[in-house]
Amino acid sequence: MIKFFRKIRQNLLSEGKTGKYFKYAIGEIILVVIGILIALGINNWNEERKNTSKRTSYLENLKIDLKKDLENLERLNTINTSAETDGFYLAEFLDNNLVEVDTLRLTKSIIFTGYIPNLTVISATYNDLINSNNIQLFNDIELKRLLDDYYIRNNWAALFNNRILKTAWYDYRDEMSKFHSPLLNRDYFAGNNSIELNYSWKYNVEWNGMKNNNYLKTQIGLIGAYRLLIRNDLVRHIQKAKTILKYLEK
Repeated sequence: MIKFFRKIRQNLLSEGKTGKYFKYAIGEIILVVIGILIALGINNWNEERKNTSKRTSYLENLKIDLKKDLENLERLNTINTSAETDGFYLAEFLDNNLVEVDTLRLTKSIIFTGYIPNLTVISATYNDLINSNNIQLFNDIELKRLLDDYYIRNNWAALFNNRILKTAWYDYRDEMSKFHSPLLNRDYFAGNNSIELNYSWKYNVEWNGMKNNNYLKTQIGLIGAYRLLIRNDLVRHIQKAKTILKYLEK
């Protein structure tokens, strides 16, 4: 093709048709420019198509992550509330405030009172967006704000809360283990409701010893107070996840 156009130019020059030569040269330049613009347009279209595909994929993965988070966060909130109820029941027993005592429930409350759920979220898609710099694919400032607010946690607060959680759990566990057989923990973690079948004799629970231990009562109180922080944190994250999902699906 290049040789063809070159031959035309040479023929025009050799025939002395300078005016036609210049007109032809200008036309050839225009054709080249049009070709470049078309090529750029096709390239831009391909890039935009790829970016649209990436955005769609990221949005779908964010929805999947958030839906899984919602399911897990609501489950943890239910567990935390149930454990809080068991903790109050155990505390009422230790303070001699119960009119009727359910020994099976009390035995289970030894385990559940010390269970503190640890809030975690699935951040794989968000981390990929940030680390790959593909967050620039989204021009939606409000979406970026919602995502940052949900996924970026105060590191100091997270470490502090985690430290409290571990300290409260270990202190409670160690102190409570003085008043029952380790078989109680073993049977609980083994599952299959084995506690229900064997609670009456093999765990050697010293209820009176618990009642006379003020340090244990203090730990139960601290765990109960800490659960309020956990509940607030879980409820906030549940609401944030719902808000982002609603925003993505509108």
